[in-house]
Amino acid sequence: MWKRWKVYSILFCACLAGACGNEEFQHVDIYFTADTLGGYASRLEPHVNNREVGGYAILKNFLQSLEGPYLLFDGGNWFGAAAEAPLTKGAFVTPFLKEIPYTAAVLSPNDFSYGWPTLRGLVRELPYPFVAANLRLENSIPWPLHDYQIRTVGNIKIGIFGLANLPQVHGKDVRLPGMRAEDPVQIAQKMSTLLHEKQVDYVILLSSLGLQQEKENNDTVLAQEVEGINLILQSNQDREQFETEKINQTFLVYPGSHLDSIAHIRISFDKNKKVLNTSFNDILLAKDTYGENNALSVRASSLRKETANKMKQKVTSTVEEIPNYLDKESPLGILLAQCLHKWAKLDGAILNAASIRQSLPKGDIIEYDVYKMYPYGDNITLLTLKGSVLLKALQMSVNTEDNFPQVAGMDVKYTRLDSGKLVQRIILGNGRIVRPNDTYRIAVTDHILAGGFGHDEFINALEFKNTFVDARQIMRACLLRQKQIAAPTYHHFQEIK
Repeated sequence: MWKRWKVYSILFCACLAGACGNEEFQHVDIYFTADTLGGYASRLEPHVNNREVGGYAILKNFLQSLEGPYLLFDGGNWFGAAAEAPLTKGAFVTPFLKEIPYTAAVLSPNDFSYGWPTLRGLVRELPYPFVAANLRLENSIPWPLHDYQIRTVGNIKIGIFGLANLPQVHGKDVRLPGMRAEDPVQIAQKMSTLLHEKQVDYVILLSSLGLQQEKENNDTVLAQEVEGINLILQSNQDREQFETEKINQTFLVYPGSHLDSIAHIRISFDKNKKVLNTSFNDILLAKDTYGENNALSVRASSLRKETANKMKQKVTSTVEEIPNYLDKESPLGILLAQCLHKWAKLDGAILNAASIRQSLPKGDIIEYDVYKMYPYGDNITLLTLKGSVLLKALQMSVNTEDNFPQVAGMDVKYTRLDSGKLVQRIILGNGRIVRPNDTYRIAVTDHILAGGFGHDEFINALEFKNTFVDARQIMRACLLRQKQIAAPTYHHFQEIK
């Protein structure tokens, strides 16, 4: 791991031995951002002595300070847990991204949070191409995405392609309707070969495969197994620090998250277009160094004020505090599970307690209370599963530490053993006892499906349907319909002797 401001330089042996002599050479400057995660505005950062850093307004000023041509890439993952994302379905980033002269970009899994149609509309508005050679929608690369791009700097021909990771469920793609991700190693080799056939001098991969990708398909494996890739620009990793690594003849670069700095890669070529030197620099986007673009700064301030005003709006009120517990069934967990159950109109609904981050206070409940209560952009997924799978999944869930299942539409009878709780039977709201070989339908969050309870038993369902409907918005609408709410008194988990 390389600390901020550290420069990392690799020289080929010929140069180190003095063989470079006085040969003419030229530079190609590459800049890279990724994993903005809602950091669209500048902020005081403790890790740099509370200097004001980050955001698109400072980034634009930094770019305007550069001399000479450069290539600028982005790794996506714009939203994070920013309140602006659910309020605008992600559209809040568009005016900022339009003002940054990116050469090309790749999409990250979180960019798909509001569904492909919404994301496609956002991408269409941006004046630069997105590359995702491994994505397929009805056997074609989804329009308006591209498989590769070629850019020329001086007389150096640069080939760029992208590999995008879809939202993952333990190695299986969450079912974006009709969309799939093909094997990244095979696609990478195909694209590298194609670009070299087009006589490019240098190949760059924009990769959002990220840390969650299966071990046999991650960036390290690509660098080890795929020939001809010179540089992998990594995203979808949510790590604070800038990092570089070299594997075989391929460099890997991660710029750090939250847009408080930008990665700089300078590549020097000799007169025969061979690489002489590659250097790396992590540049802090500090306001006291570069200033802020006034128009984008005003836009960011206005957006923050608008968001704050929306967050102050009243949703409902409570008779008393509605508490949340992590280690047992809670009044708030029951209430929110009931909201999902009413919306889905299925046999039941399940939430995990750890996703509910705060109790609802007594009195007026504002939008910000709802956001703090459930700060995640989880979507609702509808499962069709056998009774045996539901029993096993709940059995494992009731014994997870500080993450008790919150359910609606079903009663769960259990006994307490020295080894933990043992689920004896599940009874649906209509009185039916859940039978191992019968089929049932329940609503969960995609986070639960991806292992939110610490296990992946729900992945053994027969069918999955990601609704791409935000769980928090369902909860909010449910609370809004009730002028005043009280804590539920009925409990769905009942201990039996």
